[in-house]
Order: sequence, then structure tokens, then C-alpha cells
Amino acid sequence: MRKLGTLEPVIYFINHKDPAHPDGYIMLAPYTSYPTPEGYSRHEADTLAEVDKLQKQLMYQEATANERDYLYDQWLTGRKYQEVGDRLYARMTSSATSEYEKDFIKAYLQVIRPEKREIARQRWLERQCYLSARENDIPKGRAADEETFNVDRIG
Repeated sequence: MRKLGTLEPVIYFINHKDPAHPDGYIMLAPYTSYPTPEGYSRHEADTLAEVDKLQKQLMYQEATANERDYLYDQWLTGRKYQEVGDRLYARMTSSATSEYEKDFIKAYLQVIRPEKREIARQRWLERQCYLSARENDIPKGRAADEETFNVDRIG
């Protein structure tokens, strides 16, 4: 029995020694009885305020990692997008290109515009960066320390 005003605890681990992640890196446990990984310390958030604080830390951690990955991706692919766009634009303006192919190239060039990629990136962030423990309750008939999937519940 939990004390009044508390939730089923969200178990998380904080890195102190694992070289694969920076010091202070937070990792969520998939279920409550999950063993503590080597180099991490075990913590739990069992009040709404603690879960909110944890969620903000995780969102910051993910946003930082996403930004770093995004900048690296832009560095790698930015010039290639420009080269492909330039070649397609030259082909589109050629008199040897059919009208059908010109329409196709025009539609494709609109899809690869940088502002379209940024919109898609923002939508992904909105859908991925939340804690289900904050937004959803554990379903009836399932304990917090088990990882199960009920096909009938989805359909």
C-alpha cells in the first residue's frame, strides 16, 4: 500500500561510471524490479512533482542529444541536399525534360526543403518526449514490476 499522495514509483538510474554516457545521464527502468546497471545509481520518483522534475530533466537530456545529432546530420547531408537540389533544378529547367517529369521534380524539391525537414523534426519531438507514467495510468490487472502486452486492449 502506497502512502497518500504518491504514485507507483518511476524507477530511473543516474550514470556515475559508465563511459558510454556522460556523467549524470538518466536512464529509465523498463519495469520496477529491473536491476541497476553497472556504473549507475538507482532512484525513484513517486510524487507528481518528482515525476514532473524527472520529465523535465529527460526532455532536456533528449533535446540536447537530438540537437547534437541534428547538427551532425546537417553537417553531413547539407551539401548533398544542395547538390541533388541543384542537379534536379537544372534538369527541371531543361527543355529536354517532359512536363510530367518537371511536375514530379517540382513536387520532390518542395519535400526536401529545409523548412519541411524542421517541421517533421518538431512533430517527432512532440510525439516522443513525454513520460507515459506522467501521462497514463498503469492498466488494470497489470503490476508495475512486469512488462506485459495485451493485444485485446489495443484492438
